[in-house]
Amino acid sequence: MNAGRPREFDTDKALESAMQQFWRVGYEATSLQDLLKAMRLSKSSLYQTFGSKHELFLRSIDIYQRSSVDELQEKLNNSRNSKVFLKDFLESVIAESTSRNKKGCLLVNTINELAYRDKAVSKAVAIGLNNMAGVIRGAIELGKKEGAIDAIKNTDMLVNYFITNVCGLRTLVKSGADKSELLSVVNMIIKTVY
Repeated sequence: MNAGRPREFDTDKALESAMQQFWRVGYEATSLQDLLKAMRLSKSSLYQTFGSKHELFLRSIDIYQRSSVDELQEKLNNSRNSKVFLKDFLESVIAESTSRNKKGCLLVNTINELAYRDKAVSKAVAIGLNNMAGVIRGAIELGKKEGAIDAIKNTDMLVNYFITNVCGLRTLVKSGADKSELLSVVNMIIKTVY
């Protein structure tokens, strides 16, 4: 049985390049030619290794959410306390408002672009948001243990409130909102949680 030619490219690197391309311009604005150029692959290599553009996009969402959640968890683990972690997280979202590169969050961008009309994409995004919510839940529970968050406050509501505000902030950043206005929103979010 012929095993075929061995791959002459790094699959993980190619997938990372595809993710960056989708993240920059979105799913629909990314053409097959854009992907081939970004990934430095032939059409046949792309299809043999990753299947369709749609499958490649789903894999891109998965690696994005995994790395984002891992990074977020590491920041929580290394943070002085829950309040510092949550405030730093919100401030990192608005830091993009002064950046030249306003890519936002691939999950939020995807929700806005096509999650509502593509069940597989919607499921992939939901997994990512649930995983992110798990880290936020850990921070909220830590805040309660620290005595910084009132134990009577509903954890699920606080997590949903926080995630909803993160998505809203990301949208405001992409729309060009002023950084000082965004900082006021961050202070209100933290005040509500704590």
